[in-house]
Amino acid sequence: MSIRIRRANLQSDRLALIDLFRRHLALSSDARRFDWLYCNGPQGAARAWLAVDAAEDAIIGGAAAFPRKVYFQGRETTAMVLGDFCIDEEYRSLGPSLQLQRACLGAVAEGPFEFFYDFPSTSMMAIYNRLGIPQTDQFVRWAKPLRAERKLESLVHSKTLARGLGVVANTALAWRGWKGSASGCTFELHTGPCQEEFSILDAELRLQPGIRAVRTAEFVNWRYLENPTARHEILAARKRRKLAGYVVFTADVEAPWIVDLCCVQEPALIAGLLAAAVDRLRRLGAETVNLNAGESHPWRGIFKRAGFRARESSPVVDRARDTASISEVEFRTNWPIMRGDRES
Repeated sequence: MSIRIRRANLQSDRLALIDLFRRHLALSSDARRFDWLYCNGPQGAARAWLAVDAAEDAIIGGAAAFPRKVYFQGRETTAMVLGDFCIDEEYRSLGPSLQLQRACLGAVAEGPFEFFYDFPSTSMMAIYNRLGIPQTDQFVRWAKPLRAERKLESLVHSKTLARGLGVVANTALAWRGWKGSASGCTFELHTGPCQEEFSILDAELRLQPGIRAVRTAEFVNWRYLENPTARHEILAARKRRKLAGYVVFTADVEAPWIVDLCCVQEPALIAGLLAAAVDRLRRLGAETVNLNAGESHPWRGIFKRAGFRARESSPVVDRARDTASISEVEFRTNWPIMRGDRES
């Protein structure tokens, strides 16, 4: 078996990539997603690679990486987040997978990327282990229950009785958790595209310590409001009409996720944004609200006080280029990653 890896052309290989990722990864892999994610990102086009069976001249796998602008100690640099990795079943030995992943990681050495990061599955983690790249963090799912009817029905075996008991239980759940006390702050659902105030807030926050993603108005509009795979809402916090922070969540009552939380370092404001998002999703009919965050996220204590409970976790992998100024310690202690930082 002779497998060769080549760099994909986002134009001529477009249909092949869409079909490959649809078959292996998600039914949402279509032309709209590809154009949005691979070609139209405000921080640069994606890079993709194809694994080809030389004897059959057939595409048997693919992988992609997406540029992300980040701040590190106030300095803007470029990272690469990996995603959309797949191999046809009959080729799923470590050999072709290792070849394909090495091609992705080789892009870091080319620049302008200073580091890469990934949220690998268990099988993908085996590939990283073979490459000598260890897991560096955990990506934790936090959950907050909002409605109790389904749980109660499984206990009392009566939908009618569960509905009656649920009124009391849901009221108790609504009161549970710290809701913050940010005085002089108003919370409101943001309508329309994000304007310059989001870029102004991003510029003010760039000097926060550690690593944080660049979130200009252009990026937030693209990443969330123009995203064809999920409908997002943004709830903004303002003090004296000035944007102080915002929370982004998927407006899907079947699978509601808080995906991003951006604001000044005020615990009461952070808790207030979480509470406002939870209240919005409760009114929409959600049963549970979830969020993902790195195990070392500096706000994990606030998540807990707000009524979220840590559930299962999955691996996070990251590595800086040899000449990078970012150390492994920063990844483990000062990088507030959330669900909005991934692309897979």
